[in-house]
Parts: sequence; structure tokens; C-alpha cells
Amino acid sequence: MAKLRRARGGPFARGARRRVGLFVSLLIGFVGPARAIDLPEPVGYVRKNFTVEDGLLSNNVNVILQTRDGFLWIGTQDGLLRFDGRHFTPIQFLPQASPILVSALAEAPDGTLWVGTRAGLARIPSPRSSELGRTASSIYHSGSGDRDSVQCLHFSRNGDLWVGTHTGLYRFEHGRFSTIIPELWTSRIEEASNGNLLIITSKGFVEWDGKQIIRHPDLPARLGVVQHGIFHVLEDHTGTRWYCTESGVARQVGGSIERLKPYSGAEGHPNVVYRLYDDQHGSVWFTQSGALYRVTAAGRQLVVSDLNAKYLALDRDGDLWVGTRRGLFRLKSQAVKMFTAADGLPSGAPTAVLATSGGKLWVASNCGGVSLFDGQRFQTYAEKDGLTNSCVFSLAEDRDHNIWIGTFGGGVFRFRDGHFIQVVAPDRLAFRIPTAIVPTSDGPLWIAYNDGLDRIADGQVRRFTIADGLSSNSLLSAYEDRRGVLWVETTKGVDRLKKDRFVTVLTADSGSTGEGRFGFGEDRSGELYTFGPANATFRVREDRVVRVNSAPRITGMAQSPEHLWFCGDGIYRATPDSLQRWEREPDTPPDYTLFNRADGMNSPECSGGFRNMAITKDGRLWVAMEQGVAMLEFSRLRHTERKPAIFIEKIVIGKTVQPPGRELVLPAGTHHVELHFDTIELASPEAIRLQYRLDDIDREWLDADSSVTAVYSGIPVGTHSFHVRACNSEGVWDQIGILYNVTQKPYFYETNLFRVAAIAIFALLLLGLHRLRLYQVAREFNVRLEERVGERTRLARDLHDTLLQSFHGLMLRFQVVSKLLPEGKAKEQLEKALERADQAIAEGRSAVYDLRSSATTTSELSEVLNAVGNELSAEDTAEFGLMVEGPPRDLHPIIRDELYRISREALRNAFKHARARHIEAEINYGERVFRLRIRDDGEGIPAEILEQGRPGHYGLPGIRERARQVGADLTIWSRVGTGTEIDLCLAGSIAYCTSPRRSRLRIFGKKVG
Repeated sequence: MAKLRRARGGPFARGARRRVGLFVSLLIGFVGPARAIDLPEPVGYVRKNFTVEDGLLSNNVNVILQTRDGFLWIGTQDGLLRFDGRHFTPIQFLPQASPILVSALAEAPDGTLWVGTRAGLARIPSPRSSELGRTASSIYHSGSGDRDSVQCLHFSRNGDLWVGTHTGLYRFEHGRFSTIIPELWTSRIEEASNGNLLIITSKGFVEWDGKQIIRHPDLPARLGVVQHGIFHVLEDHTGTRWYCTESGVARQVGGSIERLKPYSGAEGHPNVVYRLYDDQHGSVWFTQSGALYRVTAAGRQLVVSDLNAKYLALDRDGDLWVGTRRGLFRLKSQAVKMFTAADGLPSGAPTAVLATSGGKLWVASNCGGVSLFDGQRFQTYAEKDGLTNSCVFSLAEDRDHNIWIGTFGGGVFRFRDGHFIQVVAPDRLAFRIPTAIVPTSDGPLWIAYNDGLDRIADGQVRRFTIADGLSSNSLLSAYEDRRGVLWVETTKGVDRLKKDRFVTVLTADSGSTGEGRFGFGEDRSGELYTFGPANATFRVREDRVVRVNSAPRITGMAQSPEHLWFCGDGIYRATPDSLQRWEREPDTPPDYTLFNRADGMNSPECSGGFRNMAITKDGRLWVAMEQGVAMLEFSRLRHTERKPAIFIEKIVIGKTVQPPGRELVLPAGTHHVELHFDTIELASPEAIRLQYRLDDIDREWLDADSSVTAVYSGIPVGTHSFHVRACNSEGVWDQIGILYNVTQKPYFYETNLFRVAAIAIFALLLLGLHRLRLYQVAREFNVRLEERVGERTRLARDLHDTLLQSFHGLMLRFQVVSKLLPEGKAKEQLEKALERADQAIAEGRSAVYDLRSSATTTSELSEVLNAVGNELSAEDTAEFGLMVEGPPRDLHPIIRDELYRISREALRNAFKHARARHIEAEINYGERVFRLRIRDDGEGIPAEILEQGRPGHYGLPGIRERARQVGADLTIWSRVGTGTEIDLCLAGSIAYCTSPRRSRLRIFGKKVG
């Protein structure tokens, strides 16, 4: 660097040290041709400077390259960076962490990025996968020491990589360097149309035709420079060869040399040019004396006067990127030209613009008069020209091409043939402000004031107020639509003129209108809209209004042949049907292009005056802004259909930062996740809007803020799709976007296997508890049965040994007495009493027998039930039938006896009281449940008897009591005239005492009478 500083300080023509010094200055250098799109003649550039405060590693930028994926790569004195339009990402591609100078960049046909450094040549195979600043790379060395210092890189059309170093020119192929020109410092490599390489070496300019070196010994003399005074040779797309020299720029057309002025070899070399850039579309760029120039067929044009560029590159959008020692500059073609006081406008804020039918433009200013544009500057008219007040708030043109001017309390003027004529004088009793002037198609002129509405027709003035249907006397705006209908906007609503009266169609009661509304506009199909604050845009019809929820904040509207234009927080460009689409698709983000400060505006806020937008016949849009008048020339606006390039930048889990990879798998128990995403947009990153949504969590699309980060806490277990969509710089949305899967791993107890196992264990536990309970119930029941059997045996013994024996002794005594009595009535009555007593003793013996032993003589319930049915049917005309289902099983004796008594009582009731024709019994030996049914088709049981039983009878209550005692479920169903059914169910664990026998189905039946 000391040699470099000395070289700069001395005269260039004085000796070899001076010439070598100038050559060394190229090391900071410029590498690779810049790609670009065709640009129209610019109206100017919007400059933006990026420095270390914005994320650069160093303000000394050596080389710039945009790769096919859209990223901008910047090589600096202290390393390599990747830029997406918003963020700089330092890329660590060498093993050592210390800063290293990056001098050259080149992209291979397969997308591989090659980086030339002081430490050799680096290969980055997948540049876009350089996440979190780290990337896998391969390092190649052409030699040792200075031999590894790469100065320039170039990919020829056949795909070969050419490497210029301090010590020669090399061709790199198959991982090895082949020496082409040894021992010559190579600083520039370009390719001619014939395939020859145009090379700048330490011995001057040479060509390489693939086999040998071609020298041009007479070229320096023809250019008027010394042998080492040529710094760059470039052949553009037309075949013209350009030369950068110590004296300036020259080009070779045919066989002659043409020098571009200024061109000289004066002391100090103020015209030296080190590098040329061909944009492949008819322009050549270079810097000279610290200024940036562009040369086209029309000649040389000054672009920027104070950049001192080291490197230039044009991106695919046509923006110019300039590397300097003061940082990285972006020169964006200025879409919006601002006109201010420097262009003849008054100092007051513009309030309205008017494009006349003759193609002229008028601008009204707040306390500055009215201004007429002559194509270059504005000519302003104020009090000196006949206006009584220079505060102008409304402009209009009538069908006779008169210009109407409404002033702030100074009346209304008409301008014609260069003169102002006051048509409406100011009202001395009221301070009136004409907020809008509307010349109608049928002749009358309407003037809206802050205190009413005037109609001027045939020299007569009529005032309209709330008495004529206006919603308020304070008017904000007025408009005549294509059908000739007059609309007015007041502080309390929107009104329509109908048969000389106004009808209100939109009121302020709903909060839709009020102070600060901004007037009307029509689209191509004739739909009328009104605009207001807080994005309140409404489609207005004769009897109703519909809100357009997706529209941005609009304060004015204009229509060009191909677009709708809106003014609000900037200038919006949209398709002709945009308002209708925004109304139909409220959940779809609106497509529009936004122009603001980044496009050349000095303020994004539009004026709130009447008619703040106008389109002139020469294809220009004029907008009244708070700090001047903005102009957009339609033919100079660029368009792109490129989709936004969306990518996931990084993931933050808790406090740990990690690359995104193909998908995200979160460990169990993750509570905080940040997904950082963005788009690649160099031209207009501020115009990009992004939305995101995580399936199963976000119900709708969410707008990304300036951090472009989605933060989630407690993502549910499973795989969820994370969607990101964005609009491009034109405002056109990619509705599909990208998809990134996020999987939340569960704890072991959250897995399906664990859930199934838990359910199975719980089911087994319930089954075990159920079986245990059944065992306990059966055991308790058996204990109760054994107690009952013992108690019955004791009672039978006691009755037999005491009561029956006593009764029997008494009977013997009564029989002795009967024998002693004479024949007669007394003896007859005593004998009858003895017979009754014998019967009672027999019944007592039978009861004692029932207590001591089973009620049946067989263990098969079906047999005794069949016997009882047959016995009862023998004394009746009813038909009896018995059906047995399932393998017979032995019933517990006590259970069997109780079931026998229940069924016997039920059968007796059926045969005795039902008057049935058919009586059926059914026994079902189920595996888990024993079931007994007895039904008839008799008269049925009345409801009161079914519930309480017959007075003095123990039949139904006894059946229910016995069923409860054995733990059975008993259901008695009956209706008068439809028969009776008794259904008894008992758990098998209680009823059975043995295993089932062979399965069989038996049917018994008998018909009597």
C-alpha cells in the first residue's frame, strides 16, 4: 500500500515506478462483466449508500456480482458478503476466521460461485445454501506466496475458467491450474467476439487466441499513451472495441481510433479511466475524474458527478451498484420526478392539479396562486395577475375550456386568454371556501362550499342547503359521474342529486364518513367510489354502498389507459379492475405497485385537496404532494413479472440459532421458535409485502412486520406446514409461495403407542376391577344364601319341634273331646274345625319342608317350569309353551328355588287372571347373563295394579321382592288389552355354579281344549 500511495502522488509519465504504481492500483480492482436490462434514457437516479453501519464488513468494496438466484455478492477488503436487499450476511468460506481481501467473483454455468482472494481460489458449490454465514468450500492454489493472489476471474463461452494472478495467467480445469502466460502480472481478462481473450498484463495489452499470444506493439502510440498506459480493453455487443487509458476512453470503429473527450495526457492524468462496463444493451459505463458516465449512440452522458467508483455492476432490474472506498452505492432509476420551488412552483404546498383538454397542466397552491407548466418550468399567477387571494383549493375546466379557480375566501375566478375574471365575489358576511368546482356536461356550474352548494346556470345562482336534502351544509367534495349524476360529499354523508333534491345514500352514523374524506373516482367500467381515512373506500350506487375492505388508504384516483392510479401514503398503480377484485376477494392481499421515497419522492404524503391527481395527454401522471408535485412518465416505468424469491433465512429455538435446512424438527418440550424469512429483492425491498401462516395454529394469513419473523410458543405435536407468500416489486402476489414443514416431536407419553398402551392397561384394569367386583358380589351373595339356608333350617326345626308338635298335641286332645261329645251340632262344628286344623297342620308341614329343602325335586329349572305350566294349563283353555336357549347350566339351589317361585307365581297369575290364549316361558342360559321371560296375550294388568299390586294379594310385590333378594333386574311390561311380559335378568356369576353343558335348544309345548 505504501507503493500504491507513492504511485498516486507522482507524475504518471516519470519512470517505471510511476507506471507500476498505476498498475498496482488496479489490484483493488474490478472483475467480470456486469449484466443488465435495457434502460431508457434516465430522468435521474435515486442514490442509497450502504456502509458498515448497515452490515458491510468494510466500506472498501472491491467487487460486486449478482448470481442467477438474485443474491448480490460483495467482495470487500475484509471478506465476502451476501445481500438480499435488506440484510448483509457475512460468508465465512475459508478455514481461517481472520478477515481476507476478496478481489474477484465469477459464477460458473452450473451456478457454482468462484471467489478470488489473496490466499488462493475458493469454490462455493451452492451459494444459496450459505446459511448463517457458513458454507462448505474448496480452496485451490496456483503456487506459493504471491502466486496465490488472484486478481481477476473470467468464464469463457466454452465454460473454461481463466484466472489472473500476480505471476501469470492460468486456465483452471479438473481441479488443476494450467499455466498459459507465465511470470506476467495479469489484471484484466475479457473475451472478444472471435473467442480471443483480451488480457492486460504487466507488459501491456495482449491477446490469446487459444494457442499463442498476439501482441499489438503499435496500439499505445495510436492511443497516444505509453506502453503501460492501457488498463482495460473491452469489446461490446456490437463488436466495437473500447480502450481505457491513462488519457481517457477511446474506441476502435473499423480501423480507426475515436477518442472520447476529454482525452489528454496532461500532467496528473485527470482523465485516466481504469475500467469499462458493457450492459449488453447499447451502453458503456465508466468513471472518470470521480464522475460516472454512460456512453450511448447519442453520446456521452453524466450520470453521477461524485462517486469515485472502484467497481460497477448492473443488476437484472437495471439498477447500478457501485463499489467505492466509502461503501456500496445503489443507483436506482428514478421513477418519480419531483417539481418544487426550484422548478418555478410557489413555496406553498400544492393542493390540486388539473390536466386540461388542450394538454396543459395547472397546479393550485396553498397561498401561492396557480401555476401553468410549459414543459420545462412552471409559470405562477397570483395577486399581481388579478387574483384577490392566492390560496387556491380547487381547479376545474368547463366545456368551453375556461379554467375555474376557487380561492380561500377570495371568491371564484375564471381564466381565459391570459386573464382572470372574478365570477363569484367573496361573501363579506361569511368566510366561504370553495372546496370543489364541477362544470357539468349540460352547462350549469356547481360550486361546493364549506357552508352550502351553489348552482350557477344562465347567470342565476341557486343555493342548496339541508332544506334541499343535503345531509350537511358543510361540503367536502362534489363530482359528476359519466351518467351526468351529481354527487356531493359532506361532513355527514354522501348525497345524490335526484330531481332537484338531494338524497343521502351514505351517512356518518355508521362511522364510514366524516371529516377528512377525499372525494370520488370512477373506474373503467363506470363504477363510482368514494374515499376516506382509515382505508375507508366505498363503492357507491344509487341506493346503497359497499365497503372495499382490501383497499389501501386512498385520497385520490386517476385512470390511465392501462392502469388505475391512487394517491395516499405514496402513489399506487393497480389494474383497471382492481377495486372490483378487492371487493370480491377481501381475504386475498391486494395487488398494487407502490411508489414512494425510494422512487424519488421527497415526501410520500399526498395532498388532501380536490383533484390531487391528473393525467396529461403526453402520458404523464401528476400528483399534488405535500412537498411538491410528483410526475411519473408511463413510458419510463419498468415492469417485471418475476415471482418473489422467498427463502427461510434462519431458525431460532430458544436462544439457539441454526440453519433452516429442508425442514424443521423440534425436540420434545420446545416452547419458543422463531422462523426468520425474507425475499431476494434488490431494486425495491421496501415495496415487498409478506404474509405467513402455520397450519393448525394460524386461522388466517398474518402480515409480516419489519422483522420478517414468525414467533410461536408451544407448537402442537405433529407436522405442520409453514407457508410464506409475498408480492414482487410490482405488487403482484405469488398466492402459492413456499412451504416449509415444522414437526414438533412429542414426549414419550404423547405418542400414539403410549396412548394405545395406556388405553389397553386402563381397559385391563377396568376388567380386573369388574371381575373383582363380581367376585366380591358373588361371594357376599353366597354368604347371604348360606345364612338364609341355615336360618331356614333352624326355623324349620324349631317349627317342627315346637309349634307343629304343640298343634299336634292339641289336635289329639280335641279329638278326645269330640268323641266325648254327643251327636249334634256342637260335635259337627268341632269336627269341621278339626278338619280345618288338619289342613293347616299339613300346610305347616309343607312350609317346614320348603324351608328345610329345595322347592323342586330336580335341578333343571326348565323341567319343573314345564311341569307347572302343564299342570296349570290342564285346568284352563290357554296354550302353554316353554323354550330353552343355550347350553343348560346348573343354577345355585337357592337361586333356582327363588326363580322357581317367581315363575310359578307369574304363571299362576297368567292362567288365573289374564284370560290369555297363549302363555309362553323362555329360559336363556347366556354366558354372562341368565334370562327368564314369561309373557301372555291376555287382558293385561291395569296400571294401578301393576305399580301397587292387588289389595290383599302378595303376587306382584312378592315377585319384585324375590328378584331384589337374588340381585336380579326385573322388568314387568303390560298394557290393558295387549298382554303382559315379565323379563328377569341375572348375572351369570351369581346364577351359575357349574360350567355349561352341551349346547342345545329345547322347546316344550302343550295345547289344552
